[in-house]
Amino acid sequence: MIAMTMDSPLTESPTVAPGRGRPRDPEADENILSAARTLLAKNGFEAMSFEAIAQMTGVTRPTIYRRWPTKAHLANEIANGNGRDIPDVVETEGLRAQILAFLAQLMHQYERPEMGAANAGLIVSYQRNPELRDELHTPLESKARADLAKILRKARSRGLIRPAVDPDALFDIAVGAVVFRTMFSSLPRSETVVEDICDIVLNGID
Repeated sequence: MIAMTMDSPLTESPTVAPGRGRPRDPEADENILSAARTLLAKNGFEAMSFEAIAQMTGVTRPTIYRRWPTKAHLANEIANGNGRDIPDVVETEGLRAQILAFLAQLMHQYERPEMGAANAGLIVSYQRNPELRDELHTPLESKARADLAKILRKARSRGLIRPAVDPDALFDIAVGAVVFRTMFSSLPRSETVVEDICDIVLNGID
């Protein structure tokens, strides 16, 4: 018997048996994701209830649960499910082009209207359930850091960066600057912000 509960504002995690039989319908998946993006962008993480999504799409709640067992899983799919590898152009276009491509990719991702609510909900979910961070966030972050470190090794072998440059510190600076500017800052969007951050990363402030 499937245990169903009213939607929790954070996790929504009833016990649902794994789906069997017919394969997943890609159209239903996209309808669910589209409805969830709309709810996040308009009214925030708490508004993205599985009940609201079911009403918007005509998809049943058990169908949603079989795909995403909690709201955190669904928010993570929206925030990171279309993530791409870090662009690797350092050998063909140079170091500045590499940093610009990385920053531009981050900016494009975090400027999406649903991203602020999705990530705010994920942060609270991770605080309440650290296992979710281990499941959803840690593998993505580890891969992204490893990808950047690999690119920087290429740059180091070509004499483009100092041997002492720490890939993790560069990752933190780039991601931190973009996340703060897009999710927390009161400043308006600047057309040159990506170039400005890139120049500071490359040249420092001295």
